[in-house]
Amino acid sequence: MNAGIYKIGNLVDGKTYIGSSVNVHARKYKHFWMLRNNKHDNSHLQNSYNKFGEENFTFEILELCNSIELIQLENKYITIFKSNESNFGYNLATVNEFRRNTYNDEVKNKLSKYNQKKNGNFERFVLINIYNKNEFVFDNLVDGANYLIENGFAKGKHRNVRMKLSNSLRGKKVNNGYNGSIRKTCYKHKFKIIN
Repeated sequence: MNAGIYKIGNLVDGKTYIGSSVNVHARKYKHFWMLRNNKHDNSHLQNSYNKFGEENFTFEILELCNSIELIQLENKYITIFKSNESNFGYNLATVNEFRRNTYNDEVKNKLSKYNQKKNGNFERFVLINIYNKNEFVFDNLVDGANYLIENGFAKGKHRNVRMKLSNSLRGKKVNNGYNGSIRKTCYKHKFKIIN
């Protein structure tokens, strides 16, 4: 049995990376090849590797299992080691049944801010309630979408609310069945960008 859950550990600060693979030995080779060549897709892990050196990183197989158990066990160990919390580890997220990352709010906020800066977009924005004129300032789309959903202004998936809010802030035309129009309000709020 080659499938299992593994841990990459930093001996200096105690942070961990939890992963799973149908072939843990091949996965170990690939991780360390990418780290040695400064090509790892996890920049947090790569930066620590560059800072502390390979001699301060360990690879440990935590559990061998059937491949159908990989996702459940990987998430279990991510929770045990808290490796998706930046103070404890390098995992950006837990994993869902489609092998896609399920990010926590801390990571969503960081990614939102990073993408806003990278794309040269707004950094802060304000939402103004059209009924009571209360103003709320947000640093990222995640917080803005959370506010709208938690206060009953928006229903649906967080992703869809963030996209609609993003399109509104960027002044994208809304297809209204004719020529399209620029949105003036979004979820019962006026909005403006603050930079």
